[in-house]
Amino acid sequence: MRSRIYFVLICIMICTGIAFGQEPINLTLDTSIKMALEKNPEVQIAHMEWAKAKAGIGEAWSALMPVVDGNVSLQHAWGEIQKQVFPNFLKDALLPLASVIPEVNDMPDFLKMSFGVENTFRYGLTLTQPLFLGGAGIAGVQLANAATKASMYEYEAKRQSLIHKTAGAFYGCLLAQRLVEVQSEALAQAEANLNNVIIKYDAGIASGFDKMRAQVEVANLKPEFIVSQNNYNSAITGLRMVLGLPTTQLIKVVGQLEYQPDSYNEFNLSVLQEKAMAQRPEMAMVQAQIRMASKGVTIAKSAFMPKLFFQTEYSYLGMRNDFNFEQNDMSRGFTSALSLQVPLFNGFKNAKQYQKARLDSRIVKDSRRQMENGINAEVEIALNKFNESVEKYNAANESIDLAKEALRLANLLYEEGASTQLDVLSSQLALTRARLNYASALFDYQIARYEIRRVTGELKGVL
Repeated sequence: MRSRIYFVLICIMICTGIAFGQEPINLTLDTSIKMALEKNPEVQIAHMEWAKAKAGIGEAWSALMPVVDGNVSLQHAWGEIQKQVFPNFLKDALLPLASVIPEVNDMPDFLKMSFGVENTFRYGLTLTQPLFLGGAGIAGVQLANAATKASMYEYEAKRQSLIHKTAGAFYGCLLAQRLVEVQSEALAQAEANLNNVIIKYDAGIASGFDKMRAQVEVANLKPEFIVSQNNYNSAITGLRMVLGLPTTQLIKVVGQLEYQPDSYNEFNLSVLQEKAMAQRPEMAMVQAQIRMASKGVTIAKSAFMPKLFFQTEYSYLGMRNDFNFEQNDMSRGFTSALSLQVPLFNGFKNAKQYQKARLDSRIVKDSRRQMENGINAEVEIALNKFNESVEKYNAANESIDLAKEALRLANLLYEEGASTQLDVLSSQLALTRARLNYASALFDYQIARYEIRRVTGELKGVL
């Protein structure tokens, strides 16, 4: 039996790729969850989206803040300065004297004259303060706050989902490891039984049929043992993927599949559904999205409203025919103005945006009702699975003791010649099945514990 255990350990080391000179990472469930939360790309992206949404609050406030711009400009006229044409008012004034001054009639009716110089230099500051934006400014800040909350709740939902997924992958490794041990023990029992039959066959006590049946049983168990090893290797790979570790990183799970009493079987369905409605981050997230859609309607409505801005400018202006500007050439100007913008027509763009915003609001509200129904269904399914896992564990725990006793009696009776080899093989098969069912029941129970907390929004860490 001891040599068989050593053989199992060597096979597990081969399956997980453990080579000489390379130490694997020992992972408990607690360290696995911490590592997943630190390295899993999906959760990290959700956290960055949350940080980006928080930055959007400051961006939204900037729409209500004054804007100060510095400006510098240099204008140069290339070649001749443009001339302006205007009526000759002097001729009109002197026409009554044409008899005395006949040259008046020869004066041109229009005059051309250039204004300005070749170079115009200007610099200054302009301050613009929005006074009224039709409600869009405050609504934008409120929308950004709601978007930040939605991103926060989305991050929490992904976080709880990852904890559940990591626990499933970790317990999957423990289950696969346990199944390798069960198949190894079954194979060891079958080989021990074959040796016993061979001894009896050589002594003329057992028949050739008993020997053949024992050999067939050993041959049937070897492929199952190999499959269990491959399943363990696949489970390790799955855990490595969840943790975001490179494929070359060797890991070793440390822990046991065991039963832990849980108080969730004391809650009825309605209580758990109420807890889910109050605690699920998805529900809080959709509520934030409803507020976002509502503020989107306000912003779209503001497009129909007038906008009022206050603007003031402090600047210096200088004009020369060369570039030798000095401070004495600059004249100071300080002006202020109120600007009212009234939207009249822009091709029905505002109307269509308002229509889209209202439809988005209705869609989010409908999705909330759909989510409520989905969460209630998830809670019901999770509670049924949890109760089922408890019953399966109780049944498996009872059957494994009975199967052990049945195999002991079958071997004892076969030794005394009171039973057949078929009874022994059947008892061995029943014990193997009981051990497999027991391990599976423990796995299902642990996963059900995590699932029922996830669907009620209470999965914060290791149970």
